[in-house]
Amino acid sequence: MNVAGILRSIITSLITSENLHYKKRHYHELKRVILGRAHDVHFFYQADDPYSHLISQLLKDLNQSYDVNIHIHIVDKPKDNVVPMRKSLEDFSIKDAALTAPYHNLEFKDSYQIPEQTDLLIAQKMLSASKNKVNDIFHISKNLWEGNINDLSYRLASDKELLKIIQTGNRKRKKMGHYLGAMFYYAGEWYWGLDRLPYMLERLDKLKLRKKGASLEEKFISNADLRGGDFSNISVEFFVSLRSPYSYLALPEIIELKNKFNINTIIRPVLPMVMRGLPVPREKVMYIVKDAKREASRIGIPFGKIFDPLGKAIKRGYSLLPYAKKMQRDAEYLYEFSKLAWSEGKDMKETSNLKIAIENASLDWNEACDYLDSDEWKPFVEENRKRLIQSNLWGVPSFRIVDQKDNELFKSWGRDRLWLLTHEIRDLAKDLEH
Repeated sequence: MNVAGILRSIITSLITSENLHYKKRHYHELKRVILGRAHDVHFFYQADDPYSHLISQLLKDLNQSYDVNIHIHIVDKPKDNVVPMRKSLEDFSIKDAALTAPYHNLEFKDSYQIPEQTDLLIAQKMLSASKNKVNDIFHISKNLWEGNINDLSYRLASDKELLKIIQTGNRKRKKMGHYLGAMFYYAGEWYWGLDRLPYMLERLDKLKLRKKGASLEEKFISNADLRGGDFSNISVEFFVSLRSPYSYLALPEIIELKNKFNINTIIRPVLPMVMRGLPVPREKVMYIVKDAKREASRIGIPFGKIFDPLGKAIKRGYSLLPYAKKMQRDAEYLYEFSKLAWSEGKDMKETSNLKIAIENASLDWNEACDYLDSDEWKPFVEENRKRLIQSNLWGVPSFRIVDQKDNELFKSWGRDRLWLLTHEIRDLAKDLEH
């Protein structure tokens, strides 16, 4: 019996408890009322971060739409231990921001480049010296990204003042429990960028903080309608991991793409980041678990009683993959494995639990046993890792659309971009028809 694993499962169940979640919200609101404080929304602005720039375009409207006090904190980029393959992430962020901005009626050009350090310092000094950061932040940020920061005539903070302000912002972010830019914090909860802003707005709405006549609306973007499309000219590759909660949450939609819309899908499992030598610090793990629970509740997938499948469980789970793949049920198998690990707290290195996963995926356990604990999976998984890195991607879930000649037509990373993937599938299918 893995006592440590069982204890961690109990702890994660508490961390992700819906009851505890609402009790914490009640506590923070009660504390605010007793202390006579305003509704304080904190935004952590990283000037050279595309997602921070997107949010900068909304802050004035947010301030006008809700009865809240918005506090802007200037922060440094996250440390290397929470951002593996930083250059790849920066390149991806620019392309991702450019692709997603129009869907939010925002602006971001794919020609933008990460600002030079000298321009970055000027923009940070301007914002630091501003007496009305909410009103000024977009104008400063826009000119920074367009390379025109020197055209502005804002007052500049001194080097000493800027250093103090950034250090204060970094400390506050760390103390509150996070590490990224483009983060909102409100009363005990974190919300990342445009993707999680709807959660915060929903919370503010429940507190009846929306001002009369306010029109700010930030909703989750839905998938494109793929009914009736001809997708025979494209294939979609999905890079997933059995230790990734976001992979688990993405798999039902991946299965739907395959079964409902007859899209040729290629499931490409990779080893977890830790098993590939990439660090995953504790604060990152904690945020991911809480965020995944929030997303799981929204889309109606069970989550929270977790038994971490790291190590032997991953290897034994992947050993059955060649069989599931041969039966064209690899996505279904990976989902059932993940469901047991991420929502039922099952120790997936146990043979009995692997049997449940196989049978829940409508596969034959007796046939699967011929593959159990073999090494047949290793070359395929290693090939997937290399293919992931060659595409300048790193994390999971990641997605690639390729044509019949294996030319890359589109790529993205994160379950948050499944909606964008469906739009690209639809548009590419139309283009290839002509």
